[in-house]
Amino acid sequence: MGAKPFHPTRRTRATLRAAPVLVALALLASACSASTPVGQVGATLSAMDGTVTLDKVLSPAPVAIGSVGAALGHKLVAVVLTVHSPTASPGKFAAIYTNSKLVDSSKLAHIGKSTAKYKVFACVAYPPFSSLGAGQTATGCVVFNVPTAATPVELKITGKANADWKIAASAVQPGTAPSPIAKAPSSKVPLTEGGGTTTTIVGGLPTTTAAPGTKPAGETTTTRSATRGTTSTTTAKTSGSPPAHSHRHGVTKVSRIVTVTPRGASVGSRVQILGRRLTGATEVTFNGVAARIKKDMPGRIVVVVPEGATNGPVTVTTPSGTITSPRSFVVF
Repeated sequence: MGAKPFHPTRRTRATLRAAPVLVALALLASACSASTPVGQVGATLSAMDGTVTLDKVLSPAPVAIGSVGAALGHKLVAVVLTVHSPTASPGKFAAIYTNSKLVDSSKLAHIGKSTAKYKVFACVAYPPFSSLGAGQTATGCVVFNVPTAATPVELKITGKANADWKIAASAVQPGTAPSPIAKAPSSKVPLTEGGGTTTTIVGGLPTTTAAPGTKPAGETTTTRSATRGTTSTTTAKTSGSPPAHSHRHGVTKVSRIVTVTPRGASVGSRVQILGRRLTGATEVTFNGVAARIKKDMPGRIVVVVPEGATNGPVTVTTPSGTITSPRSFVVF
């Protein structure tokens, strides 16, 4: 007897039609799961238009003198990357800032920022990432603004090919802080109040003069000439003593802003204004926009960056007048 001809059911026909699609989806999922190389700090992985090496992770990363610092309650983390373009074609790495994400210990992801805004001291020698010619290599930094208590645990880069670096705690190192600016020694010679006179015998007659850097305190100096026998008398002014009409205790003590920290922050962030005689402040403005005062103390005021604030000076109104910050505040 011959075999019966095969007549597929409706369900079997549907399964056969769906089989190529299922196979394609399985292959795509397999390719995606295997397309992201993973490594540790120091590893070179395929990413962007070529390969990227994660050289260092700096935390905290101090900024250069005069640069914008981290937001209040945050710190800067800088990653040092070396990018390599393919030997046969140029590579485009300018988007590495926006295509980089740092995951912290709280599982929060932070978008990378260029060192043009946060001038991290350890990264000032590196130029910004850009396009490279075939076979070229460049080293640079990407900066992240993360909460102070968090630690970096993972760096991800997307674009052309994805890369994922796991960051062990032992691989994180503190950044180099800038050296303080040394003050030039003073060349002024202090004046001595009172005394400091020298008597010299000229032709058998005494001559009294003030020593260098000193002034006699209200004393009379008599000089005699050995040849003509004439006498001249002068009275020196008292050094260091105020005039009779001056009242030292009547000098008005004025308020002063020494610094604003951080020097830049986003709307809603807390900012500290450090200075002298700030008690009783009635208003604080950011480039003319009034801010809410959280704390008011003689040497410190804590405020919140107001909605609508723009780059410009910070002013504080106190009972002795309105004072202005020495530097402009940056809103980002």
